[in-house]
Amino acid sequence: MLFDRMGIDIWEVIEAARTKPFGFQAFYPGPGLGGHCIPIDPFYLTWKAREYDFSTKFIELAGEINTYMPYYVVEKTVDALNQNGVAIKGARMLVLVWHTKET
Repeated sequence: MLFDRMGIDIWEVIEAARTKPFGFQAFYPGPGLGGHCIPIDPFYLTWKAREYDFSTKFIELAGEINTYMPYYVVEKTVDALNQNGVAIKGARMLVLVWHTKET
């Protein structure tokens, strides 16, 4: 979301990061909360940390951003439709989600 506001193409950044000769794994932005490993599982740690009076602010802040993503995607979709003179009401669209695993 920050890169979008800054006018930076996230796909260009991922492609540039991919040029380093070691240790690269691409993480692509998605439309919101998804699987478990990144957006969900850390909250189990947050819950447990509270028993030990320990703060996990970074995990909680990341969760806030992930929670907002579906709204952000809708906002960007509405903006794209408006830029093309299409009203959201009655608009028909196809949403395709792909997942690739690069080796």
